[in-house]
Amino acid sequence: DGPAHKRARKEDPSQVRLRHILLKHRECKSTMDKVRNKQVKRSRGEAERLLRAVLEECQNDPGMKIFTQKCKDMSECQSCLKAGELVGDLSWVKPGKYGQSFDDVAFALSVGQLSDLVDTDQGVHIILRSA
Repeated sequence: DGPAHKRARKEDPSQVRLRHILLKHRECKSTMDKVRNKQVKRSRGEAERLLRAVLEECQNDPGMKIFTQKCKDMSECQSCLKAGELVGDLSWVKPGKYGQSFDDVAFALSVGQLSDLVDTDQGVHIILRSA
C-alpha cells in the first residue's frame, strides 16, 4: 500500500477550504461593513459591477496575488483582515453554513478555481477554493 503520504488522498466533498471577497449592498440581511465600521449604501448592481471588474483582473493571475490584494482592499467580511495567504479565508466549510446558492457554487469548484459572482443574503461573493 505504500507510505501514507504517497497514497492518493481521497477527496472529502463533505467540506472545502475557501477564501472569498464579499461586497454587501442595500438589500443584504446586514448592511454594516464591520471591517470599516460603516453603513453600506451601494445597490446590488453596483456590488456586482465592482466584483465583475475584480474577476476580470484575476483571469490572468494564476498566483492569485490580485485576488489577495483586492480582498484586503475591498472585502466587507472580517476574514479580509487575516494575514498572508489566509486573507479572505473562511477555513473549512461544510454544506449549510452560508446557504444553498453559496454551497452549490463552492462545492462544485476545483482546488485553485475562482467562482463567478455568487449572490447570498450576506451580499455578493467571489469564492476561491483553496483546498
